[in-house]
Amino acid sequence: MKFIKNKILLILLLILCTFKSTAQDDFTASLSPEELKEAPVKLIPYPKQVEWGKETIDFDKLQLSNHKILSPEIKNSLKELLVKKGIELKNTAKQKVYFKKDQSLSREAYRLKITNEGINIEAASEAGFFYAIQTLKQIADANQGFYMVNIIDEPAFELRGYMIDVGRNFQPLNALKKQLDILAQYKLNTFHWHLTDYPAWRIESKKYPELNAAENHRPIRDSGKYYTYNEIRELINYANRLQIQVIPEIDMPGHSDSFTKATGHRMESEKGMEILEVVLNEFFKEIPREMAPIVHLGSDEIDIPQPEDFMERMLGLVKANNRKAIIWDPGLPANNKVIRQSWKPENKVDKSSQSGLTGIDSQNSYINNSEPMLQIPRLLFKPIGRDSNHKMLGGIVALWPDVNIDEHFDGVRQNPLYSSILTYAWVTWTADIKKASSKYITRVPEKNTKAHTYFSAFEDYLLYHKETYFNEVPFQYLRQANTEWKLIGPFKDKENLHEIKKSYSVGDSVIYWKNATGNSVFIKDRFKQGGYYPNAKPGETYFAHTYIYAEEPKEIPVWIGFETPFRSNRAYTGIPKKGKWDVSGGSLWVNNIEVPAPNWENPGWKPERTSGWGSKKDQEVSWKDEELYWTREPTKISLKKGYNEILIRVPGSSNYQNWMFTFAPLEQEGIKFLTSKE
Repeated sequence: MKFIKNKILLILLLILCTFKSTAQDDFTASLSPEELKEAPVKLIPYPKQVEWGKETIDFDKLQLSNHKILSPEIKNSLKELLVKKGIELKNTAKQKVYFKKDQSLSREAYRLKITNEGINIEAASEAGFFYAIQTLKQIADANQGFYMVNIIDEPAFELRGYMIDVGRNFQPLNALKKQLDILAQYKLNTFHWHLTDYPAWRIESKKYPELNAAENHRPIRDSGKYYTYNEIRELINYANRLQIQVIPEIDMPGHSDSFTKATGHRMESEKGMEILEVVLNEFFKEIPREMAPIVHLGSDEIDIPQPEDFMERMLGLVKANNRKAIIWDPGLPANNKVIRQSWKPENKVDKSSQSGLTGIDSQNSYINNSEPMLQIPRLLFKPIGRDSNHKMLGGIVALWPDVNIDEHFDGVRQNPLYSSILTYAWVTWTADIKKASSKYITRVPEKNTKAHTYFSAFEDYLLYHKETYFNEVPFQYLRQANTEWKLIGPFKDKENLHEIKKSYSVGDSVIYWKNATGNSVFIKDRFKQGGYYPNAKPGETYFAHTYIYAEEPKEIPVWIGFETPFRSNRAYTGIPKKGKWDVSGGSLWVNNIEVPAPNWENPGWKPERTSGWGSKKDQEVSWKDEELYWTREPTKISLKKGYNEILIRVPGSSNYQNWMFTFAPLEQEGIKFLTSKE
């Protein structure tokens, strides 16, 4: 009998070990968390090869040597950096900044070496020198001196980009330039400029000025605002100096209400196609090939008669003007030479039709369709081109502020723009993570896994850059790798857990706690891509429990929320009623005392639709600060010295809601999350 028990125990142990091994083996990366944590400078993106010295060096004077091979822009950028560091440029200085061209390197590659003798930079092209300077800036900003280092670096993907939709909500040129500056700082080299959409045509038209007329644009969508050809050329030239190519998108034949209103013709009609040909030829004449060698024609989210004929005609015009074409995938049919930009989640794409096609990855990378805390693991742990048969050029992270915004800067305030750009710069330059579980689309990796250790190291980098470079702009991310929870459910109509037990009987079943990590936790996400309870049903209730250990009594500000609405769509459960935290009935307690809800300005407001796509009327209602946990005032939570019990009730009322909660302390000094009392 004892032998049988031991045998059963051994089998159970083997099963446990196998499970643990499986959990550990779902993640593979080239960079080790130890290397990332030990690096004296938190470089984003991290270089391909780095050897750090043990010392730093202060340069009082430096001589620029062989600098004539540099462009004026790069030379000026370097001079600004050195002057900022208090370094005098002198031709007689013994220590040098030496530049050398090495054609054996790839176009964007560079070598950067800092020694007692000075700074050596080698590259094959202007782009390589430019990126070396960006790395040098980060090294310079990390210390009073310069860390000695030997770097050999090049990108994993040739296309690393960011897209913004200005067709729905106009962005001033200066605002776009500020975003381009950030892209360049982090070595993103592509700006995808979505210039036309339902509300407005933002490209100057000399032949058809009615396309730019305010009366033909959607009211309160910056009607009448567009970019002149001079402004388009100005932005492209500005981007080129930052080693960024601009891909203009003229969306067709869908997303074209303003075109139809202005011309009286649908794009796919014969007359519509004739007008498009005139418009495109004018664009190609005004914006020569060297400025825009690649043009995006959209083609998604529409069914038309004879789609092949329409696409062949428009793509033929692009080819006749010696340009390459990109279209969205899925979209209308096109020949195999056209580049496809994937946009639907991987599990909704027919991969059998992708073989042999060149692609750009934008799957699961929409910034406006993200939860700020969970956006980072979603981007970080998705290798570019995962589950795709496309030959990938790279990836583009996209911002679609579909809903009307009051001020152009609201696009930045309401979306985790900069945290997304930095993470995507890491992903597209390093391609470091080779394999990761798709469950990280909706959750932070669980503790005691390789993925979690890597995530914790990357989080240090992200927060360092937030503190160093983004103090004056919204950066909607807080440390969460060490935020621990226990979850349990489902319950029916349970208001509270008056006693925390190891398990609970629910009907004929016994339910147990499961571990969770992160400031935001999905029970089940809107798009049904995961969460901790993907089979949860409306009417069920789940609970989250943890302790916060505080070294001293204190009051801390906390972001608290129960549903993060996606800013692309005005369909969600709405603003809670007065005195309530959540439309679905969520609530929370700290040390058994219920935390009072905010004083809502519009209590009980609901959109016309709580599922599917928002109504046209609601899409014009701009987001209010109170609707997003990161734009409203944080809640003050009082903590006593020692253990503080946190209990959160998370019921669900809709299959469409983001069924979740957020509890994110803005001040984390002197506190620690624990799932049990030590």
